[in-house]
Amino acid sequence: MLLSLPFLWSGQLAGIFQIPLSIPLLKAAWWISTDGHVGFTALKAISKLREPAEAIGCAIAWTEKYPRVELSAYAGLLAAGAGLGDIARNMLVACGQFPVDRLGLTEMLEFTIAKQFEPFGAAGDCARRLEARRDLSASVSAMIHTELLWDAMLSGRLDEAGRRAEFMLSVGEAPPAHVALSALARHHGNETAALRHMDQARLAPAELCYYRFLSACGTGADAEAREMLDELGDYNVSLADYASAQVAAIRGEQ
Repeated sequence: MLLSLPFLWSGQLAGIFQIPLSIPLLKAAWWISTDGHVGFTALKAISKLREPAEAIGCAIAWTEKYPRVELSAYAGLLAAGAGLGDIARNMLVACGQFPVDRLGLTEMLEFTIAKQFEPFGAAGDCARRLEARRDLSASVSAMIHTELLWDAMLSGRLDEAGRRAEFMLSVGEAPPAHVALSALARHHGNETAALRHMDQARLAPAELCYYRFLSACGTGADAEAREMLDELGDYNVSLADYASAQVAAIRGEQ
């Protein structure tokens, strides 16, 4: 590991400036150390500066010789991002052979597969199962609580949604939680609090429309929901279709 550090540091520095030399340097650091975290760093650089497919191929090749959970999990996440569900699932199976994942990538992959490739409701089930864990990384925990927040909101459990949103804000930045709290405040007639939370919901326009649509659906503000869905369709048609299907699926389960 000590021998790999000059290559790792040089590769990371070159990566900051998007210099292609960062990739061979980081690859060298991986082959010298065979440390999973170092390999993960190299794969991130490859996926960013080249192509995700190349990073997936490297991860699979590297794990054949030196199995590491970080490599399998990240390859699965890249595959999920490319819509390759079968590869993502295979990588999740490979992750199950390891006892420890210091980065929490295995849980992130498990949740991502449930969210992207399983029927509506699977992500909520996965989130409830993972919520009981006390060893989740901060990023995975945020994903889980976000999923459960909107599940509660769309299922009409508004008090629970409010508690979850407040919890998310108590542990870090969570713009979607502000959107939810804004809708809940307006639902209860507190326009001042609604405006305050909306001012703090710093999101890209499409994301803001998406979460405002979900919030409006959850609180029964049908006119706003239609307006937000139309606006979301102007930004991102596929996200608008997903949002509509998400709401229909959760409401159909009630």
